[in-house]
Amino acid sequence: MVMTQNPTILMHLANIASALLGLYSFIIWIRIILTWIRIPGQMTENPFVRFLSKIVDPYLNWFSGIKGLKKQHIDLTPLVAIAVLSIFQSIFSLYGAYGKITIGMVLSLIVRTFWSFILSPAFWFILIILCIRLFFCYKRGPNSIFYIKMLDSMDGSLIDFVQRLFFGKNAVDDRSLVWASIIFYGVLYLLGKYLMAFLASALLKL
Repeated sequence: MVMTQNPTILMHLANIASALLGLYSFIIWIRIILTWIRIPGQMTENPFVRFLSKIVDPYLNWFSGIKGLKKQHIDLTPLVAIAVLSIFQSIFSLYGAYGKITIGMVLSLIVRTFWSFILSPAFWFILIILCIRLFFCYKRGPNSIFYIKMLDSMDGSLIDFVQRLFFGKNAVDDRSLVWASIIFYGVLYLLGKYLMAFLASALLKL
């Protein structure tokens, strides 16, 4: 009798843990969104934001020392922190639903989460920046140079990589180079999407 009840109790506890992690992830998202909002004339931090920071910042600080998560105005720390929570939430959720968890399930979850929270958003960010960059290639204005320089600070190395890969030292006009970059990173995104899906499915069978 005890043997049949214990798995059920653990499954309920796993579902509770999954729900708590989901709630905590939601609180982190609220914290992130509120940091983007600035009320005109407000000199001090919102008390509600200060309260949320006491809850989520200690966890986020665990990832602040990882090199490569911060670059200029881009901070991937919260994204990686939420991805880690998502992995554990999915593990608890799976155990709560099926009463078991395998190494294959865990590895598959890690692959899917890595793609969904890190690689896929990174590709979309690159493609959006490149599309904006292409817009200024066709629409020139008094402030175009300023915006192009600002965008190049974010995607300049990516465009340079495409230049070296496909054109070498040959001269190529700006529009063609940006178009080539959009196509290249778009194809990489599609290949990565299907490769990660295949890998996750293969790991699930372990």
